[in-house]
Amino acid sequence: MGNYKLISPKEVSRLLGRYNFKCKKSLGQNFLVDGNILQMIISALKLEQDDYILEVGSGVGTLTAALSPQVKKVISVEKDKRLFPLLEESLQDLKNVELIREDIMNLDLAAFLKERRKKGEKIEKIVGNLPYYISLALMGRIIELRKYLQMAVFLVQKEVGDRLFAKAGSKEYGILSVLMQYYARPEKIHLVPPTVFFPAPRVNSMLVRINLLRKPPLPVGQEKIFLEMVKASFRERRKRLINSLNSYFAEKIERREMERALEEAGLDQDRRGETLTLEEFARLSLTVQEKGILAEGK
Repeated sequence: MGNYKLISPKEVSRLLGRYNFKCKKSLGQNFLVDGNILQMIISALKLEQDDYILEVGSGVGTLTAALSPQVKKVISVEKDKRLFPLLEESLQDLKNVELIREDIMNLDLAAFLKERRKKGEKIEKIVGNLPYYISLALMGRIIELRKYLQMAVFLVQKEVGDRLFAKAGSKEYGILSVLMQYYARPEKIHLVPPTVFFPAPRVNSMLVRINLLRKPPLPVGQEKIFLEMVKASFRERRKRLINSLNSYFAEKIERREMERALEEAGLDQDRRGETLTLEEFARLSLTVQEKGILAEGK
């Protein structure tokens, strides 16, 4: 990997200059120029020769080109049309790379992955150096794609990565934390300094692997009700748990019924929703269903 030209800041600077490309801060365009981190990303993907890989953001083609010889095909989605002349040069000799000119957030990914499967392209791994402005939304969508995907490997801002591993009651703990810990097994691979990017951002990054679970780690009954309980509890973070739930479910559940459910679940109604662990959310979800307080469609 060490002699690979696209990890050289000098080569990346030359390419950008040749095509008069100016990085846009609004798009989070900080290109990876470090061979060690590149190798860590590739190792984290646990690649096999018959893999089809979906890449979010082609950049200047650094990761795309490094993946190409190790897999069946790389399908890379790039939003910025200004990069395509540059990519045609940097990826010109790679026959198993497909570039798609699209914003990943505008793609119906479930339909896209399903269609690719019909063509014999079974995409089960997704990778990318994610700009901050799409990180949280995209990771939320990845959870919904667990029917198709096995794994996601992302470089994200450290503060985004911290949310995946946040403990109940912490400042970073939120809906994404609970859902990631229910639907996936997130792993922190490496903390990444700004110096590995060109141009260098002002923040640290984190390399994470999200292993999507076929079967969640604990029962919650109907998942739709579990998800509603989680959303309701975080909707107004500073409120007492009973007030948050009562406000959210006012038209479906009487306050006294919710109070009884909390008591039966062994939860103090004066706690804040943000202090509940995954296990406690699961217990509350099961309790309201077992008591017949809330059912899907009610």
